[in-house]
Amino acid sequence: MTQIDPGTDRPTPAEARTLVRQRFGGTKLVSAFFGWLVAVGLTVLLGALAGAASLVVGGRTLGVGPAVAVAILLVAAFAGGYVTGRLARFDGARNGFLSWAIGVLVTAALAVVAAFLGARDAALAGVPLPSLVSALEQVGGAELVLAAVAVLGTLAAAVIGGKAGEQFHRRVDRAAADAL
Repeated sequence: MTQIDPGTDRPTPAEARTLVRQRFGGTKLVSAFFGWLVAVGLTVLLGALAGAASLVVGGRTLGVGPAVAVAILLVAAFAGGYVTGRLARFDGARNGFLSWAIGVLVTAALAVVAAFLGARDAALAGVPLPSLVSALEQVGGAELVLAAVAVLGTLAAAVIGGKAGEQFHRRVDRAAADAL
Protein backbone atom coordinates (compact mmCIF):
# COMPACT_ATOMS: atom_id res chain seq x y z
CA MET A 1 0.00 0.00 0.00
CA THR A 2 1.33 3.42 -0.92
CA GLN A 3 1.98 5.75 1.97
CA ILE A 4 2.05 9.53 1.89
CA ASP A 5 5.48 11.10 2.36
CA PRO A 6 5.65 12.00 6.10
CA GLY A 7 7.48 15.26 5.30
CA THR A 8 4.41 16.69 3.58
CA ASP A 9 0.81 17.01 4.64
CA ARG A 10 -0.56 16.44 1.14
CA PRO A 11 0.14 13.59 -1.29
CA THR A 12 1.65 14.26 -4.68
CA PRO A 13 -0.76 13.78 -7.61
CA ALA A 14 0.85 10.42 -8.41
CA GLU A 15 0.50 9.28 -4.78
CA ALA A 16 -3.11 10.47 -4.67
CA ARG A 17 -3.95 8.57 -7.86
CA THR A 18 -2.36 5.40 -6.48
CA LEU A 19 -4.25 5.71 -3.21
CA VAL A 20 -7.57 6.31 -4.99
CA ARG A 21 -6.94 3.42 -7.37
CA GLN A 22 -6.18 1.07 -4.48
CA ARG A 23 -9.37 2.08 -2.73
CA PHE A 24 -11.78 2.26 -5.66
CA GLY A 25 -10.18 0.17 -8.45
CA GLY A 26 -10.76 -3.45 -9.32
CA THR A 27 -13.62 -5.44 -10.74
CA LYS A 28 -17.00 -3.72 -10.66
CA LEU A 29 -19.87 -6.12 -11.36
CA VAL A 30 -22.51 -3.39 -11.36
CA SER A 31 -20.57 -1.39 -13.96
CA ALA A 32 -20.15 -4.50 -16.10
CA PHE A 33 -23.86 -5.30 -15.81
CA PHE A 34 -24.88 -1.84 -16.98
CA GLY A 35 -22.33 -1.97 -19.78
CA TRP A 36 -23.85 -5.27 -20.87
CA LEU A 37 -27.34 -3.70 -20.78
CA VAL A 38 -26.13 -0.88 -23.04
CA ALA A 39 -24.62 -3.43 -25.43
CA VAL A 40 -27.88 -5.39 -25.58
CA GLY A 41 -29.97 -2.27 -26.08
CA LEU A 42 -27.72 -0.94 -28.81
CA THR A 43 -27.71 -4.33 -30.53
CA VAL A 44 -31.51 -4.31 -30.63
CA LEU A 45 -31.72 -0.70 -31.81
CA LEU A 46 -29.05 -1.02 -34.50
CA GLY A 47 -30.47 -4.37 -35.61
CA ALA A 48 -33.94 -2.86 -35.99
CA LEU A 49 -32.55 0.13 -37.90
CA ALA A 50 -30.44 -2.06 -40.19
CA GLY A 51 -33.37 -4.42 -40.80
CA ALA A 52 -35.69 -1.55 -41.60
CA ALA A 53 -33.09 0.00 -43.90
CA SER A 54 -32.66 -3.27 -45.79
CA LEU A 55 -36.43 -3.53 -46.18
CA VAL A 56 -36.64 0.01 -47.50
CA VAL A 57 -33.88 -0.46 -50.08
CA GLY A 58 -35.51 -3.50 -51.60
CA GLY A 59 -35.26 -6.43 -49.23
CA ARG A 60 -38.13 -8.88 -49.08
CA THR A 61 -37.99 -9.43 -45.34
CA LEU A 62 -37.02 -7.47 -42.27
CA GLY A 63 -33.50 -8.76 -41.62
CA VAL A 64 -29.81 -8.19 -42.07
CA GLY A 65 -26.97 -10.23 -43.48
CA PRO A 66 -24.41 -11.96 -41.30
CA ALA A 67 -21.67 -9.38 -41.95
CA VAL A 68 -23.98 -6.53 -40.90
CA ALA A 69 -25.01 -8.50 -37.81
CA VAL A 70 -21.36 -8.96 -36.81
CA ALA A 71 -20.67 -5.24 -37.39
CA ILE A 72 -23.63 -4.37 -35.16
CA LEU A 73 -22.31 -6.70 -32.46
CA LEU A 74 -18.87 -5.09 -32.65
CA VAL A 75 -20.25 -1.55 -32.30
CA ALA A 76 -22.52 -2.59 -29.45
CA ALA A 77 -19.72 -4.40 -27.60
CA PHE A 78 -17.49 -1.32 -27.87
CA ALA A 79 -20.28 0.90 -26.53
CA GLY A 80 -20.98 -1.51 -23.67
CA GLY A 81 -17.29 -1.65 -22.80
CA TYR A 82 -17.08 2.15 -22.94
CA VAL A 83 -19.98 2.54 -20.52
CA THR A 84 -18.40 -0.06 -18.23
CA GLY A 85 -15.07 1.77 -18.28
CA ARG A 86 -16.73 5.11 -17.55
CA LEU A 87 -18.72 3.70 -14.65
CA ALA A 88 -15.86 1.71 -13.15
CA ARG A 89 -13.33 4.58 -13.49
CA PHE A 90 -10.34 2.28 -13.06
CA ASP A 91 -9.45 -1.01 -14.73
CA GLY A 92 -11.50 -0.31 -17.86
CA ALA A 93 -10.09 -3.23 -19.84
CA ARG A 94 -10.82 -5.73 -17.06
CA ASN A 95 -14.34 -4.42 -16.58
CA GLY A 96 -14.95 -4.29 -20.35
CA PHE A 97 -13.97 -7.96 -20.45
CA LEU A 98 -16.37 -8.65 -17.58
CA SER A 99 -19.17 -6.93 -19.48
CA TRP A 100 -18.43 -9.16 -22.49
CA ALA A 101 -18.31 -12.26 -20.27
CA ILE A 102 -21.73 -11.44 -18.81
CA GLY A 103 -23.06 -11.23 -22.37
CA VAL A 104 -21.57 -14.60 -23.29
CA LEU A 105 -22.98 -16.26 -20.16
CA VAL A 106 -26.46 -14.79 -20.63
CA THR A 107 -26.46 -15.72 -24.32
CA ALA A 108 -25.43 -19.29 -23.49
CA ALA A 109 -28.10 -19.53 -20.80
CA LEU A 110 -30.78 -18.24 -23.17
CA ALA A 111 -29.66 -20.69 -25.87
CA VAL A 112 -30.02 -23.56 -23.39
CA VAL A 113 -33.48 -22.35 -22.35
CA ALA A 114 -34.54 -21.95 -25.98
CA ALA A 115 -33.24 -25.42 -26.84
CA PHE A 116 -34.97 -26.91 -23.81
CA LEU A 117 -38.32 -25.17 -24.31
CA GLY A 118 -38.24 -25.06 -28.07
CA ALA A 119 -39.24 -22.10 -30.23
CA ARG A 120 -42.84 -23.36 -30.30
CA ASP A 121 -43.37 -22.63 -26.60
CA ALA A 122 -45.95 -19.90 -26.04
CA ALA A 123 -43.58 -17.81 -23.93
CA LEU A 124 -41.08 -17.63 -26.77
CA ALA A 125 -43.56 -17.54 -29.66
CA GLY A 126 -43.06 -13.80 -30.30
CA VAL A 127 -39.27 -13.89 -29.90
CA PRO A 128 -37.40 -14.40 -33.18
CA LEU A 129 -34.83 -17.01 -32.20
CA PRO A 130 -31.98 -17.85 -34.54
CA SER A 131 -32.36 -21.19 -36.21
CA LEU A 132 -29.87 -23.77 -35.07
CA VAL A 133 -28.29 -26.08 -37.60
CA SER A 134 -29.47 -29.65 -37.26
CA ALA A 135 -26.10 -31.13 -38.20
CA LEU A 136 -22.54 -29.92 -37.97
CA GLU A 137 -22.08 -30.69 -41.67
CA GLN A 138 -24.37 -27.73 -42.48
CA VAL A 139 -21.83 -25.29 -41.05
CA GLY A 140 -19.43 -24.00 -43.66
CA GLY A 141 -16.15 -22.16 -43.48
CA ALA A 142 -17.75 -18.74 -43.88
CA GLU A 143 -20.05 -19.33 -40.91
CA LEU A 144 -17.14 -20.44 -38.75
CA VAL A 145 -15.11 -17.36 -39.71
CA LEU A 146 -18.03 -15.04 -38.94
CA ALA A 147 -18.61 -16.77 -35.61
CA ALA A 148 -14.93 -16.41 -34.71
CA VAL A 149 -14.96 -12.75 -35.72
CA ALA A 150 -18.11 -12.20 -33.67
CA VAL A 151 -16.72 -13.84 -30.54
CA LEU A 152 -13.15 -12.57 -30.68
CA GLY A 153 -14.13 -9.23 -32.21
CA THR A 154 -16.70 -8.45 -29.55
CA LEU A 155 -14.18 -9.43 -26.87
CA ALA A 156 -11.60 -7.03 -28.32
CA ALA A 157 -14.21 -4.31 -28.84
CA ALA A 158 -15.44 -4.55 -25.24
CA VAL A 159 -11.90 -4.41 -23.83
CA ILE A 160 -10.92 -1.48 -26.08
CA GLY A 161 -14.19 0.27 -25.22
CA GLY A 162 -13.47 -0.23 -21.51
CA LYS A 163 -10.04 1.38 -21.90
CA ALA A 164 -11.57 4.26 -23.88
CA GLY A 165 -14.19 4.84 -21.19
CA GLU A 166 -11.50 4.84 -18.50
CA GLN A 167 -9.54 7.52 -20.40
CA PHE A 168 -12.18 10.14 -19.61
CA HIS A 169 -11.27 9.88 -15.95
CA ARG A 170 -7.56 10.15 -16.72
CA ARG A 171 -8.22 13.50 -18.43
CA VAL A 172 -10.24 14.68 -15.42
CA ASP A 173 -7.46 13.56 -13.05
CA ARG A 174 -4.84 15.43 -15.09
CA ALA A 175 -6.96 18.59 -15.12
CA ALA A 176 -7.44 18.35 -11.35
CA ALA A 177 -3.69 17.87 -10.81
CA ASP A 178 -2.90 20.82 -13.07
CA ALA A 179 -5.34 23.00 -11.11
CA LEU A 180 -3.54 22.31 -7.82
